Amino acid sequence: MSLPIHKREFDFFLSHAHKDAALVAELDRWMTEKAGFSVWYDARELAGGALLATDLQRAIERCRGILLLASLESLERGWVKAEYNSAMDERANHEGFRVVVLRLGNANVKELLRGTTWIDLPESRLTAETAVAVIQAAYPGEKRPNPATARDVYLSCSWHREDSGSARAVCAALVEEGFRLIGDARDQKGFGRGDRVERIISSCGAFVGVVPFRGGEGATAKEGSYKYFLREIDFAARLGLPSVIVADPRVSRADGLGGSWLRMETGATQCPVEVAAALEALSDGWRDPPEPQYIFWALDLESEAARPGGPLRHLVERVTGMPIVVGNDIHDVPLHSAIRSKITGAFLVLADITDDNVNACIEAGMGLAAGRNVELVARGKSRRPPFMLRDLQLETYESEFEHVGILHKVLRPYRRRVVNAEL
Repeated sequence: MSLPIHKREFDFFLSHAHKDAALVAELDRWMTEKAGFSVWYDARELAGGALLATDLQRAIERCRGILLLASLESLERGWVKAEYNSAMDERANHEGFRVVVLRLGNANVKELLRGTTWIDLPESRLTAETAVAVIQAAYPGEKRPNPATARDVYLSCSWHREDSGSARAVCAALVEEGFRLIGDARDQKGFGRGDRVERIISSCGAFVGVVPFRGGEGATAKEGSYKYFLREIDFAARLGLPSVIVADPRVSRADGLGGSWLRMETGATQCPVEVAAALEALSDGWRDPPEPQYIFWALDLESEAARPGGPLRHLVERVTGMPIVVGNDIHDVPLHSAIRSKITGAFLVLADITDDNVNACIEAGMGLAAGRNVELVARGKSRRPPFMLRDLQLETYESEFEHVGILHKVLRPYRRRVVNAEL
């Protein structure tokens, strides 16, 4: 029995032909050292051995996705085809398994990759555009509302196949109302200072809880299979968030506080009339979040990264699920006071201190003094940050290809789950 996707130890299984070893080694270094992905790579994991047919499925089952290099050589070999077919089986059986394909040169991938798109490397060379495309593929974005304008609702529910029917029906109704549904990434291990889940709930303007039946009727927040649902429900209540709680008719709170819960069978595929009405009414009840989360990006304002709608800004928003603010976006007066307010109110200050950019260093220092999460990056060789930022780690890059990877590496711990992208 393979592990659920979020409990697997590797992000990607790297599938390739050995003739492409030089390019694969470069890609592996970028993914692991710069971008912060964990990669199953035969040159490292097999320690000089060979991957046997009986081991292939076990290796892929340890990964959350596959990154396949499709070249003329690899498509002629049986191993890559077998690995692709195994990956497609994983995707069919495990929601969230990613299949990412890089096509080298003019390799004919259409016959093999039926129903799967690919990323072209016409010159068989890794570029910043390649890096952006690979990371975007790890964070599907077609259904992601714009984080700068979205109305966020925190969704507390089950995603286990056996008891998620009612949750999916509620999600569909909320998406129809135009909400962005926010959850806790199941493989998340960090979120800066404070309790991760509570901080995410605080960044939303409403709360919806869907409590399935899990074999027991009395639910308690102290222990048992309902505790996480109830703890999140109780925290949203303490915040005073507009809330809709939907529970299986067989579930009741042991402390008697579930009297206002709406009822819906765990296996239901459509919302009952009263549930649909409550979710529709949430559009009027939604309010500004108690603690909105955004990223203040301190950087050279003449750089390409500062451009509104640019690929790097879009990538940062896609990975984290949070909107970006840079100095050029702020027009309130007095300007310095407005910028200071934005920095001290940010969830994260991302500072590019290339050439010890004075403004970026000052803004990073302001974020640090205000108790914000602060991450430093800079172009150039590895070095220590300036004295006032000496307690922080500085991640460096020497090319735009590396820059994209470093951004993912420092931002990944702060990502939020955007459920819309998974529906």
